[in-house]
Amino acid sequence: MRDILVSFPKPCDEAWGSMAPAERGRLCGRCDRIVHDLSQYDPDRAQALLRSDPGACVRARIGADGGVMLKPARGGGARRMIAAAAAAGLLAAGTPAPARTVAAKPKDPAGAIAGKVQAFGYRVRVTARSSDGRSFRTKSKSDGRFRINAVPPGAYTLTFKPDCGETWTVGEVVVGSGETIVPSSENENGCIVVGMIRIEDGGDRPPARPGNGERAG
Repeated sequence: MRDILVSFPKPCDEAWGSMAPAERGRLCGRCDRIVHDLSQYDPDRAQALLRSDPGACVRARIGADGGVMLKPARGGGARRMIAAAAAAGLLAAGTPAPARTVAAKPKDPAGAIAGKVQAFGYRVRVTARSSDGRSFRTKSKSDGRFRINAVPPGAYTLTFKPDCGETWTVGEVVVGSGETIVPSSENENGCIVVGMIRIEDGGDRPPARPGNGERAG
């Protein structure tokens, strides 16, 4: 069976916890619409929902592999729902690398913090906060890359706030004069999106074939 490609064109900043409970989801008080919790839908029911209501609003947790977490299908089918951003290769591959330092360019007046985050194609707000309360901010590019220039030497905590939801932090990023600190980071819990969902034009895609040493699920 084919995987289902989806995208999230209009993420919403309405707090899920503030919505009133409803069957298989919650009621958004701002727009008076049901926000469907996709974790309560198996793949067939989720696809039927999106086909019948192209403008449906959902709460979806996207795993590190780009798969939307759904209720298991009866019979243990391997069909999945995949975030289109992940399928397009916008996610960084492999295990995040530890922080490292590289020589700064001569024009850099101080250190810099740079790296790449996994954010499923969404931009991420990055804040570096020092122990004495100073903050330096930037926003990642669509491919997840970010850079904060002119950062004074010291220890910083990085906070990552993706447009799609939950915040995470990376501590003890040490910046030295004339150095660029390059951490690679991802939210180990995946990304939670609340907002409109749609099936991507072009229909479904065949499931990925297992590679060497892998077995089909």
